[in-house]
This record gives sequence, C-alpha cells and structure tokens, in this order.
Amino acid sequence: MYSVSAGRCRRAFPGRPPLRIIGVLLLLLFCLIKAIPAIFAAQPLWAGDVKELPGRVLDSYQAEPLQIIKGALPIFRWSSFEGDGETPAIMGSLLRVAGSVGGVNLRNPIAVLQSQVPLLAAVDFPDAALVSSPDADKAGEKVIPALTKECLVCVYNTHTGETYKLTDGVERLDGRRGGVVTVAAAFQEELENSYGFKVARSDKINDKDYNMSYIESEKTARELLAANPHASAVFDIHRDSSKTREQSIVNIDGQVMATLLFIVGSDTRRSFPGWRQNYAFAVQLSDRINEKYPGLSLGVRLKDGIYNQNLHPRAVLLEAGTTENSCEEAVRAVRLLAGVVADVISEGFAVAPGTTALE
Repeated sequence: MYSVSAGRCRRAFPGRPPLRIIGVLLLLLFCLIKAIPAIFAAQPLWAGDVKELPGRVLDSYQAEPLQIIKGALPIFRWSSFEGDGETPAIMGSLLRVAGSVGGVNLRNPIAVLQSQVPLLAAVDFPDAALVSSPDADKAGEKVIPALTKECLVCVYNTHTGETYKLTDGVERLDGRRGGVVTVAAAFQEELENSYGFKVARSDKINDKDYNMSYIESEKTARELLAANPHASAVFDIHRDSSKTREQSIVNIDGQVMATLLFIVGSDTRRSFPGWRQNYAFAVQLSDRINEKYPGLSLGVRLKDGIYNQNLHPRAVLLEAGTTENSCEEAVRAVRLLAGVVADVISEGFAVAPGTTALE
C-alpha cells in the first residue's frame, strides 16, 4: 500500500467548502431573517405587495386552470388543447418524432394522460360540443313584443289589383291581389312583430269593378272599424303612377327603396268637416319620416275626394311607390314607416287648429 499525503487528500475533494465559509453563510442568513421585519416596517406598501404575491399567483391560476396543468406537465405546453393557437412548427416536428418512438401522440393531451394512467385508456371521451352562452343566444334572437290588447291600426287596399311593374311586369292584376296587398301585409308584420301594435287588415278584393272600388272599400273600412272601435289610425295602401324611376326611389342607408306619398281628401266637392284632422296626422307622419329618413316621404297632397277618410280622424291614403318600383322596394319603405307610425301613436297626435284629437 502507498501512503497518501494530507495535501493530496484535500485536492481529491475540491468541492467541499471550508467550515469557515459555511459559518459566514449561516451568519448572513441569520442577519437577513432578523432584518426582514425592519424592511417591511420601513416599506409597508412593498411589504403588502410581497405578502399578497402568493394570493395573486393563485388567483391567476384559478382564472386559467389550464395553466396549472401546463405548469405541472411541461409537455402540455406544446400539446393542442381546444382553443389553443397552433403549436410552433419546430415543436410540432419534435413531438411527432418523439411520439413515434414512444408510440404516443404527444400533441394530444388525452393520449399523453392515457399513456401515464392506463385506466384512462378505458374511458371514451366524447367530442367537445360548441355551446353558446344564454346571453349570446338572447343577443342573436329578435325579441317579439307582446301585442297590444286592442287593435291600434287598420289596413286595407281600395285598389287591390295595383302592383309593381318591375316585379310583375304589369301595372295591375285585374280581379286579383297585386303587390300592394303584399306591401300592406309587410306593414302589418312590422308593426306587430317589431313594435307590438296589433293590426286589423283586410285583403278583400275591392276593385273587381274599378269604378265601384271606393264604394266597396268603404264597406271594408266600416267593417274593420266596427270590429275595432279603438283603432288609432287607418291606412288605405295604394301604388302611385305617372312618375319616372328617378322620382320613385330613394337611397336610405345604402338600400334603394320606394318613395312614399300621403293623400288626404277635403270638403271641396262634398261635406267633410273633419278633413283638417286627417291632414294634420298625415303631415305629422310625413315630417317625422323625413326627420329620420330624409327624402323617403314626398309629402302630403291635398285632393278633392274623400277616400273614406270621413270614417276616422286619422285615416290616410298612402301611395307606397309607383309603377316604376319593385314590390320589394315598397316593402322596405313601409317597414321604415311602421316605426314612425308606432312612435307617433305612442307619443300622441298633432291636432289641427280649431279641432280636437277625437273629432
């Protein structure tokens, strides 16, 4: 046996620290522990932040529990969870190579767990289903308001066969229901479904004999009002003629639609003492329409006839577009009109000088 000197023994264990170094480190640690309360007392705000740090970390992980899994199992940082972004190309390649060696799809978190916990391999995990929140469903739905108990608006068509040349190729459908009936139905639908205003509408054909149209439609209007005595307004919907295409359209918010014109009778040829009230209502509607949708209404035209407007103080004749419009353009226009009608009825009516609202 060969003897080994003490110096050579010390060189054989160069990593062992001398006892005096250990003593110095222990002394420093002791001093630091004693100094911590003084540091917190001198810097209370900073001390509070330090004390709250564990809680903040916990809150962060509770907000995103998936981060706990990824922190405990780093392989999951490169696996593909539902909603994650794409795995980087280099990492994806490495995972494929490593997975092929071990026979595990390392990009699939479930496959990784099943490889480590064999019991999980017997579990059939269903595919994730996309479930929208109740708030999202409500936001996408159009809420239909409850209808008013009483009918508030009556609608009919004196010239039932009037239609739109751009849709039907002709100006009239003799003895049949033309485009104006479709427009009247859209007006009713908008008032009821969007504003909750109950509407009474007749699609009775009143112009089989054109010369008898107003005699027949008077019967229709009287029937509607008898059944709905609390109606606030009556609309007889027509289609105008003798206008150019340019005079018949207006662009509202990027949509081409038909212009509207209100016709009100007077007492020029027959006694009609309340016509000013009808006129005031028509002017109120026309002005309000143009405030919201400039150019949609061409105004109010006063004429010699009565047009059954003597049956109600807020009965008006509405020309929804002309022969140069399509039916769809007229439908768009009356849908906007419906909102204005709902506003005016809800807020109250203009009263003509020398009359009352119920005249």
